[in-house]
Amino acid sequence: MIRKEGCEMAMVRWNPWGELSSLHEQMDQLFQQVFGEPLTRNGGGEHLTLPVDIRQTESSYVLEASAPGFSPEEVEVTYDDGVLTIRGERRAERDSAEGDYVRRERRVASVYRQVSLPGEIRPDGITAGFDRGVLTITVPRVAKPQPKRIPVTTETTQVGLPAAS
Repeated sequence: MIRKEGCEMAMVRWNPWGELSSLHEQMDQLFQQVFGEPLTRNGGGEHLTLPVDIRQTESSYVLEASAPGFSPEEVEVTYDDGVLTIRGERRAERDSAEGDYVRRERRVASVYRQVSLPGEIRPDGITAGFDRGVLTITVPRVAKPQPKRIPVTTETTQVGLPAAS
């Protein structure tokens, strides 16, 4: 404690990270006032990119996309001209009759992803399932034709004459 002509002052150790944290909070507040609550901590925005894993099996491509918080009714999968499109939109919940929100971060969210698939596929066989926030899409591949052995013959055999012995 420092004493100076009738007044006492406590010494507080300076923490540079405290000021940085305060600046970060002030910037968050500014952006929230201008743009509303962020959808994610690392950006936000109207459309979020849907992360997708793609596996290739002998007979199909299997796509797995994380879509937590979405229901199957809120997700649409389409295929057109070699491109698989996934769209999802979560509507805002109506305000409940009980209580007022103190903080509301879960807002309307939409996700969008397009994936080009290599090779030929069978669009009529595409299936999609949704389980615990993971969308699984199975896209059947067209089987590659197997190599065919073509016998080599002599001209006389082709014409129907017996081969020379």
